[in-house]
Amino acid sequence: MRILTQTAQIPITDLQQWQPVADGAPHWLDIPDPQRDVLTTLGLHPLVIEDILYGGQRTKVEHYDGYLFFVFYAFVIDTDTKLRMQTIPLYVCVSANAIITIHHGNLELIDISWHRWQVAHHSTTLNQGILLHGVLDTVVDSYFPLIDEIDEGVEALEARILSGASPAQLRNLLQLKRTLLEFRRHVVPTREAINALLRGDLLMLDSPTIMQMQDVYDHVLRIIDGIDLHRDLLAAVLDVHLSVQSNRLNQVMKVLTIASIILMVNSLIAGIYGMNFEGMPELHWRWGYPVAMGGMIVLSGLLFWFFRWRGWLSADDI
Repeated sequence: MRILTQTAQIPITDLQQWQPVADGAPHWLDIPDPQRDVLTTLGLHPLVIEDILYGGQRTKVEHYDGYLFFVFYAFVIDTDTKLRMQTIPLYVCVSANAIITIHHGNLELIDISWHRWQVAHHSTTLNQGILLHGVLDTVVDSYFPLIDEIDEGVEALEARILSGASPAQLRNLLQLKRTLLEFRRHVVPTREAINALLRGDLLMLDSPTIMQMQDVYDHVLRIIDGIDLHRDLLAAVLDVHLSVQSNRLNQVMKVLTIASIILMVNSLIAGIYGMNFEGMPELHWRWGYPVAMGGMIVLSGLLFWFFRWRGWLSADDI
């Protein structure tokens, strides 16, 4: 664990070291790999402790006695395929004199947020609203590179599918759609949580902090628009692929139908002369066989020419 103050970042080994200082300035306590006894010592509600230890919560903000409890998510995209997404939950508790961030394992976003605050707010009076904004802004900004990676994956997948999709590429398309759906499922509630902060229903913020939160809110809206855009692109690619496959099937069926009509004429001639009735004059005719074969060839050629003339059979179809 470590405690972040306005001037220093101090590792701590005992929660007894974490006490509000005389100047009343809020502190930022960061806890990686939380344990039940640590969370209990902090005085967190049992429901909050269960949410943190067992996970699986949607993005949300809840009001408890004396503090707010936020659940946000960071994401990591598989850089090899850009198809699968790993979710990393981040839990934030905000009270009047402290902000506590809780996560499982080391989270680079916390370090980025702290260093960003040092650079941008070294001359600003510290309050919990500024610290909360720093965390939220860092988390939301981390979504933009993910959108760029997904965009590259969508473009590459679109080019491969339109040039001739394989079953593996179709599976990748469906996997990417599921990834975008999961991404949206976590990001959309973030918009509602930040909107609740802007309304002042949960936490009283000063005017500069509200403006900064509004900027984060606008970024979330841009992320949601990007997700929806890529979902629409994937749906369009899938529709185009299905249309191409249907058109190819229709072309194949047209060729097979024309071939069956041509062969049907030949079968008619062969069937007539295969009856072997005694009264058939052509059965003992010397030129009967050549004439029958020639009739088959001529009629087949005429039918083929007719279909080509009507535009029902093109070179591409063949």
